[in-house]
Amino acid sequence: MSRKKLAELFTPLLDGETDAVDIGERVFCDWCDAEWTNRKESGGFLLISKAICPDCAPKVMADLIRNGELQYVRADCPEGLSFRDWCLRLRGGNNEVRITKGSL
Repeated sequence: MSRKKLAELFTPLLDGETDAVDIGERVFCDWCDAEWTNRKESGGFLLISKAICPDCAPKVMADLIRNGELQYVRADCPEGLSFRDWCLRLRGGNNEVRITKGSL
């Protein structure tokens, strides 16, 4: 999916017209924003609630180790399962991207 198409999809969310957008079975890394929908590689991990892709995982993990923050890793993608399929499994059918509105 092109960046232009993604921008169109998320514009209502970012403009405050809606608070959720269903992205279907599309999968993106929450760290680098790369799309993983059609990729088959396994790896990556869940950092609090962010899915970190196999490409970003080594650097992010090194930073977590260096900073003593390993306790924030919630799960690892099982070997042999694609990052895409693992993310879809984590969602449990809830494919919405949500923005929670509030004040500081």
